Order: sequence, then C-alpha cells, then structure tokens
Amino acid sequence: MILKTGTIERLRDALLQSGRRPSVVLSSAYETLTREGLLSPEEANALSRVDPLAEAMFLMMSADGVVAEAERDAVRGAIRGLTDNLLRTGTINVMLESYAERLREQGRDARLQEIASEIAEETSEAEGAFALSAAVALADDQITAEENELINQLAEWFGISPERAGEILDQLEEDGDT
Repeated sequence: MILKTGTIERLRDALLQSGRRPSVVLSSAYETLTREGLLSPEEANALSRVDPLAEAMFLMMSADGVVAEAERDAVRGAIRGLTDNLLRTGTINVMLESYAERLREQGRDARLQEIASEIAEETSEAEGAFALSAAVALADDQITAEENELINQLAEWFGISPERAGEILDQLEEDGDT
C-alpha cells in the first residue's frame, strides 16, 4: 500500500505545524492534573473521545522502535486538531507516556485489539484513525517496513478491507490533485 500521497503529506505538514506550536501556558500543571485525573469535564471528554485514535497514532509512531521528534509533533498536532486545541502539551505528554506503558505491559497486538474494539464498528472513526496513522508514518519523511506493515495491520484490525484501505489512500491523493 502506498502511503505517500499528496493529501497525506499535507495532513502530515499541518499536524507537524500544530504539534510544534507550544501550548499557550507552559507549565507542568497540566501533566500533574492529568495524572491525578483532575481535568475539567470538557478536557476529560475530549481526552476520552480521541484516546483510541491517539493511541493508534502512537503505535504507528513507535512501530520502528525509533520515535522521531517529527512523529511526536505530528501526533501532538493531530490531538490538538481533534480536540480544537482543548488538550495542552502537558496532557498530551501524559497520554503518550500512558500509551508507552500500555505497549510495554500488554504488547502491540493486545493494544490493537483494544483500540479496534472501541472504533472498528464506527466506520468513520476507523478510517480516520487509519488516515491519521498514515500521516504519522510519513512525518519523518521515511516509511519503514515496520510502519508499512503496521498500516496494513491497522486496516485489518479496524475492519477496513485492503481494497477500501487503498481507496482511502487513493481518494486522499485525488483530493490533493484538485
């Protein structure tokens, strides 16, 4: 499956730009509040809503065992975009730490199974997680064999047929040409 499409590249660039932008307030308070479960109801709802998509992007980011800063920026940008900038850098950092811990404790397949159980029945969420993960894979301008393998695995776990996965990427490329 070819991940490097024009739209995926533009999505990647937008995610990188947003992810590099620092939060308005630079403080460890958001990390502390997140760890203690003391987010506002709006922040908690936003975190809950994007959690499976964010974790899918994290799994892509860590697929090759090397987490590039560009990939981290892309994930931060995606989370900010998906939550309309409601979640701050400190909260996002705690989310990424949590995903890393889950991956270490449970393994990639267990995490994929959990994520898939949350989003596979909602086609738009599954396809959105798939497209965002593809953008993260491209964030550092190189798609490793592990990342390519994972994007195919994501399609399978999320109930996206190989044909439909190809259509999504083709559609993204066509959208970029118009």
